[in-house]
Amino acid sequence: MTELPPPKPADGTQIQAALCNPQRLAAVRETGLLDSIAEESFDRLTRLASKITGAPVTFISLVDSRRDFYKSTFGMGAPLDTQRQLTGRTFCHYAMVSEGPLVLEDATVLPVFRDVPTVASLGVRAYAGIPLKNEAGEVLGSFCAVDFKPKQWTQQDIEVLVELAHSTMREIRLRRALQSAETLNQQLLQQLQKVDELNLALNELARTDPLTGLRNRRAFDDSLELELAVVERTRSPLSLLMLDVDHFKQINDNFGHTAGDKVLRSIAQVLSGCVRIIDIVARVGGEEFAVILPHTDATGAHEVAQRMRVAVAQASWLCQPTTISIGAASLRDAESARSLFARADAALYAAKRSGRNRVVAA
Repeated sequence: MTELPPPKPADGTQIQAALCNPQRLAAVRETGLLDSIAEESFDRLTRLASKITGAPVTFISLVDSRRDFYKSTFGMGAPLDTQRQLTGRTFCHYAMVSEGPLVLEDATVLPVFRDVPTVASLGVRAYAGIPLKNEAGEVLGSFCAVDFKPKQWTQQDIEVLVELAHSTMREIRLRRALQSAETLNQQLLQQLQKVDELNLALNELARTDPLTGLRNRRAFDDSLELELAVVERTRSPLSLLMLDVDHFKQINDNFGHTAGDKVLRSIAQVLSGCVRIIDIVARVGGEEFAVILPHTDATGAHEVAQRMRVAVAQASWLCQPTTISIGAASLRDAESARSLFARADAALYAAKRSGRNRVVAA
């Protein structure tokens, strides 16, 4: 281990090429450390370096194309301890292109170093710098110790600085690994959120009638059970309407299934316009609909049913006049969903048998 010999004229070109090397600059940026705040995990390394070597100033320097950024400093003093960067040619540039540790007992002895800013303006005399290399061999910067008077660096000093430089790189790798893990974790959370959203959408699709956009039979059955559970707790009234499109087969036979589908969609819109937000309208069969009416007794259910019947009969239909028959049933004490549905369904067929376009209560 010897002091750096006087650089040859090509050394300036060599340093400039290293400073502007795109692979090296990319590696420096990938650390995520440029312009980052001070961190104890790095500061403890520079403190330890000063304590062991006796150097009054130690620092970790990352070198980009236009400046040295000090990730950690110890004993540097104003203004560098607050600005944490330095422009112009520095010792770290020479350390960056050295084959190993750059060790100077007195920088003023060599003319090439006399104009280095830290020598010219800050009075630095002694310097020891260890290149910080990543796994690909790119030099990110250096781990440095300096003194303001000539210093004879010992073998132990250099070995300590080399080990601390290795520790610095381990810390950088660990930091990147943690950042990568955090990024992956965020991506995983985003993917899980998307999966949840897709599951919700799929669940909604599974509970929605694709033709009319109303709830389907599965959703209707679930909703009716839930409403019965509410009634059991609150003792509030509950009614159910079963509806069927009169002579719907004639519409399909005479005008085609496309026309029949349009009729079903239009009826769904009419029915939805006749209910409250708490009411539940569902398509439970080919041309059959059901309406759950929470907090509604038999009188209220009959009024809603008549409103629906009249609204459908008075609507404009492209194919032929269209009407609906309705069966209404109100929940009895301790009655099951199946029983309520069966009574409303029986009332519906009674309405159809008695002439259609009417409401029959169970």
